Amino acid sequence: MSRPRTTRRALLDALWHGRDPFAAPPEDLRPRDLQGWRSVHPYLDEAVTEFRPDVVVEIGAWKGASTLHLARTMAAHDVDGTVIAVDTWLGAVDHWADADLFAELATEHGYPSLYRTFLANVLHEGLADRVVPLPLDSVNAAELMRLRGVSADVIHLDAGHEEASVAADLRAWWPVLRPGGLFVADDYDRLGGRFPGVTRAVDAFCAETGVAGPWSHRGKCKFLKPA
Repeated sequence: MSRPRTTRRALLDALWHGRDPFAAPPEDLRPRDLQGWRSVHPYLDEAVTEFRPDVVVEIGAWKGASTLHLARTMAAHDVDGTVIAVDTWLGAVDHWADADLFAELATEHGYPSLYRTFLANVLHEGLADRVVPLPLDSVNAAELMRLRGVSADVIHLDAGHEEASVAADLRAWWPVLRPGGLFVADDYDRLGGRFPGVTRAVDAFCAETGVAGPWSHRGKCKFLKPA
């Protein structure tokens, strides 16, 4: 027996107390700015076309490029699903350590304002009906979803890149992923790459949980939660 679908309205009721963060947008929307990294990738396409997910969770949304790619792919393949975009929109260690990335946080009065860019991008693309932002840190967002009984069919992790941070994200989100669901992680590279901590954390987690994989391709890896 298939599980009942979770509509966007049900997600707003569960996570936003019924409010829609895209309601009554400001007139002075920021211009479209879809900067991202590996926002288009075969694993993301396959996540939609093969799993036809009801709920996708993306942890680490930045300006929304991959969130919107997932939403567009759902629309193109008649998948009636929603992408929950989890981010603090405050940046990670690398954004604060690198001057160029720090500038992208668009600080206003000493505080990052990147969330405004994300919301504007979703509205410009006309995909607000397929996206629910969740401006929380990863661990608290996972706890909220567990408390509200919201599970994910697909999880795409692209948040912090330190080994301890990735390990914490994997442990926090594994209970949220439904049995048989797909987990995709970015910045995975068995040759070391820029963020070797990501690879170490994913490999250790897969060994600890005894799951098949991870399979990797072009900077991302994927593995399945046993059914």
